Amino acid sequence: MKAALLKAAKEIVLEEIPVPEISDEEALVEVKYCGICGTDVATYKVPEFFQPGTFLGHEFSGVIAKVGKNVKGFNVGDRVTATPMYQCGECDACKHGLPNLCERMMEGIGCAVGTEYAGAFAKYVRVPIPEKRLYHLPDEVSFEEGALVEPLATSLHAVRISNFRTGDYAMVLGVGGIGLGVIAFLKHGGAGLIIATEISEKRIELAKKIGADYVVNPQRVSDLKAEILKLTDGKGVDQVFVCTPAPQAFQSAANLLKYRGQVVLIGLMTQEVPITPVNINMGELNIQGSLIYTDEYPIVLDLLKRGALPVKQMITSKIKLGDIVKKGFEKLIVPDCEEAKIIVSLE
Repeated sequence: MKAALLKAAKEIVLEEIPVPEISDEEALVEVKYCGICGTDVATYKVPEFFQPGTFLGHEFSGVIAKVGKNVKGFNVGDRVTATPMYQCGECDACKHGLPNLCERMMEGIGCAVGTEYAGAFAKYVRVPIPEKRLYHLPDEVSFEEGALVEPLATSLHAVRISNFRTGDYAMVLGVGGIGLGVIAFLKHGGAGLIIATEISEKRIELAKKIGADYVVNPQRVSDLKAEILKLTDGKGVDQVFVCTPAPQAFQSAANLLKYRGQVVLIGLMTQEVPITPVNINMGELNIQGSLIYTDEYPIVLDLLKRGALPVKQMITSKIKLGDIVKKGFEKLIVPDCEEAKIIVSLE
């Protein structure tokens, strides 16, 4: 079968690899759809999170093709989605219910070098420890929506660990797939006002459809802080969710908050970002990091089952595996990209 291999910066090739063999404790999933993640895109530009030699793809849905004889609760033919991240169950973080901070978390599907960790930009993917990784898709949830569960869980986790309460004024910086998910959950949670920032016209309109009350193009306003104060009666917002790795977003976030407000950092920034710490003191502000998810999958699946999230609109393109570079990654690295979520069909 063909699988998408990261060979170097801006070089992904479709490599021929064998269909994975599974042990008695593993499952094999026939992939239907796999989403292109923002981390995949960042890696394509500069291999930092995932190294060259990684077979990419970790936001997927599909059907169980084989199941090891010792696996409980799953059968051939089951419709599933999965969390790609490894959780050892033995480190201090795992023991405290924080598998997203597992010491071996990056030993995940589509996240580490080699065919042992091969991802879901392929017809089949091997799923170790399926009891912790696989989730049944309800009949009401399509395979396309199933490929959104992983990024939606990331968005929900950020909202859940924040100080957000019903009626709060919240701001979302960047409305790619994660930012749109945050908007959806803020809206579902009864936010009093949702403001977003985005430069792409198509994404601006999409953010409004998902639930944003206002979307500001930061390239078209001379003073973003003044604009936000105008929209919030001079107070600022209660939370700013930074859903982009752009350093200027993190730098500006504290200036948009009211006193005792909170910055929630979701976008992964690897470079140093200058900030002025005294501004944090003067407003008694809080900065909260957020990394993927813990127990959010069942919540997301239940909301999707009930039709409580307008997520189908987030999928802006469906492409074939053979087009993954030209119609996928090359489109997504453009600074003013209008795509929100591109999913790859393996059917």
